[in-house]
Amino acid sequence: MSKVLFGADMHAADEYAMQVCKIPGIILMEAAARSVVERLTVQCTPGGRVLVFCGMGNNGGDGFAIARMLKQKGMNVKIFLNGDPDRLKGDALTNYSMLSAYKIPVLRQDQVYILDSLIDQSEWLVDALFGTGLARDIDGLTEQIIHHINRAREENGAKVMAVDIPSGIDADSGQIRGCAVKADETVTFVCKKPGLMLYPGKEHAGHVTVADIGIPDSVPALEEEVKFTLERDDIPALLPVRYNRSHKGSYGRLLMAAGSRNMTGAAILSARSAYKTGVGLVDMALPKEIRPVIQTSLPEVVITPYEIIKETVDCGSTIEQSSLAPLREQLAICSAVLAGPGWSQVCYVQELLGVLLDMTPSHIPMVLDADALNILASRPEMAERVCRRGGHTILTPHLGEAARLLQKPVQEISANLMDSVRQLTEKYNACVALKDAVTLVASPEGKLYINQTGNHGMATAGSGDVLAGIIAGLAAQGLSAFKAAYLGVYLHGAAGDLAAQKEGAYSMTASDICRNLRFSKIN
Repeated sequence: MSKVLFGADMHAADEYAMQVCKIPGIILMEAAARSVVERLTVQCTPGGRVLVFCGMGNNGGDGFAIARMLKQKGMNVKIFLNGDPDRLKGDALTNYSMLSAYKIPVLRQDQVYILDSLIDQSEWLVDALFGTGLARDIDGLTEQIIHHINRAREENGAKVMAVDIPSGIDADSGQIRGCAVKADETVTFVCKKPGLMLYPGKEHAGHVTVADIGIPDSVPALEEEVKFTLERDDIPALLPVRYNRSHKGSYGRLLMAAGSRNMTGAAILSARSAYKTGVGLVDMALPKEIRPVIQTSLPEVVITPYEIIKETVDCGSTIEQSSLAPLREQLAICSAVLAGPGWSQVCYVQELLGVLLDMTPSHIPMVLDADALNILASRPEMAERVCRRGGHTILTPHLGEAARLLQKPVQEISANLMDSVRQLTEKYNACVALKDAVTLVASPEGKLYINQTGNHGMATAGSGDVLAGIIAGLAAQGLSAFKAAYLGVYLHGAAGDLAAQKEGAYSMTASDICRNLRFSKIN
């Protein structure tokens, strides 16, 4: 697992390293600068022209040190200082004071009129204007400078290296604060920041390199993996363990309540993807009328059908109560429940969700997807039942469903993904996988996972049904709700990446994602 640090976490780590570990700030600044220079020198032609844009804080101090080191390596380097040098202080001032000895030209704000000419002559532009502490929108002269940088990159082919984070990107949300530098590469320090992983910040960061600058792992902000992402090498140790001496009962029993007359495909995709995770048995609770379709497509599943009765004008259909007895029996022996894929918004599914919430033991993981979430949003008493399950529920909303669950506009959810996923975990006392181009998974205890797998080809009908089946299949094999959710999201994206390689992102379907769920771990 790779830790992820918010802006406040990074500031706390810096302060602890300096105040408690007694590491001078200038040493950390030197290490940060050196890591950027290492990336630049392998990509820049010998003696190439580099223009370093420096702000007034520690990010600018990094820039001064970068310029000095580049000069020592024979590069033709200049600095544009976006501020009054008399207002520099601390380690930034120390590094600025060295520049004259190395005869590095420093341009100031009153020379902005020659900026285009200097930029056009430069092979690389280094963005050291603002770091992770930016707390306001960028405007005025700084906005003009950023537009100059972006124009040179787009029109003249200049390369841009961002120091820690592209200036103008919010370190925590990835949102643009007024305007933002668009970099080809970002060298970030200690750990990745959410703003480099979430859109639109991800698009502005380019290739991201994480550099170790010497802050000890014993620093409190780095000790706990509360906020993290996964790398490919992490996956084998996270998968459910399998044994050669075993049987289907060894790997869990998933009860799926899914499908309706016009949406049998969602149920099929969910069940098929659950089986691909290794779950021992999938039992599908579904309307009797669609049983032939499901059994023809999925001979592996066990069917628990229920009868639908047409009724009053107020509620067009309900479930024959006697047909729920087999469902109650299956709930008593299952190891996880999935509800919602392909339900459609008909009256009887509200009754069915109530039965599932009432009859499923609270310690059994339950995944609520699609129309189960819409019922949850419209029925406050259902939400109360979910809260009482003690964090063993997994919600898998896309942005529209999240907006309904929180009763907020979709645009507000999209612009505040971090806050939204936290609010959902708090409101429903559940683990939440908030689906977007970058999916976030959060737990009621405050843990957060940021996914890095997947591609735009996964924006296709049925993709969410595949994800729901993966998560439920993992939960049925004994993984905790949170672990099943974040591992499921990773595997879903990884399968999507394989499908895109084979089929092409334009052409791939949800079935292709399911077919590319291939992994194993045998002990």
